[in-house]
Amino acid sequence: MLYAWVDGAKRPPIAKGERTACRDCGGILTAVMPVENIAHWRHKAGDCDRWSEPEGPWHLGWKEQFEIECREIGLIDAATGERHRADVLCQAGTPHATVLELQHSSISEDERNAREAFYGQQHRMFWLVHIHNENAFHGYSFKFSLDFRSRPHTIDGKNFAIMRWHGRSKQFIEKWKRAHSHVFFDCEGHIFYLANQAVSKRLNSPLKRGEFALCHLSRDEFVRAVKWIDA
Repeated sequence: MLYAWVDGAKRPPIAKGERTACRDCGGILTAVMPVENIAHWRHKAGDCDRWSEPEGPWHLGWKEQFEIECREIGLIDAATGERHRADVLCQAGTPHATVLELQHSSISEDERNAREAFYGQQHRMFWLVHIHNENAFHGYSFKFSLDFRSRPHTIDGKNFAIMRWHGRSKQFIEKWKRAHSHVFFDCEGHIFYLANQAVSKRLNSPLKRGEFALCHLSRDEFVRAVKWIDA
């Protein structure tokens, strides 16, 4: 966790040895002040969100694009008691409520489906998938695949292009094509929207295995979309 409530204020830790309580589970949180990573809070008895993953500067940079009251919001399924913490939740309690999940590391399709089922119960959901070369996370293949000239298409005023995945395995792109939520990629600060199944059906030619369609947008356009702010 990057944020916790301390004396009525939601903030990151500022000093080694700080302690507070998790508002979601009531467990004790202790401040971790690593030399080579960002400061964060650690559950003394283990994180109450089993989906929690190590976070770094990329996560922090994106969370800081949103108001602090929208960052790291605990949600609970009233029927099952299952508890998870959304990276970002904008317009909570309204028809425009949107969860943004920041995905830096690899994730199985089963877990992706589970997160979409949980967050999608009462919210629109966006994925922002970090494309990078660390741990072979397909950065080279993604950049080699970008081609906005060969097969362009315009849908509802948005400029999409169909391209082919250049890599030894198509599993990565096929997995995200099957997502039920909206998927965006962040590659070196450039944001791309991956055409979902509904958009893909409106393209002039069906997408074959290994083919995908992207729409490029600015960081500001993406943030406004998460916040559901009309242009």
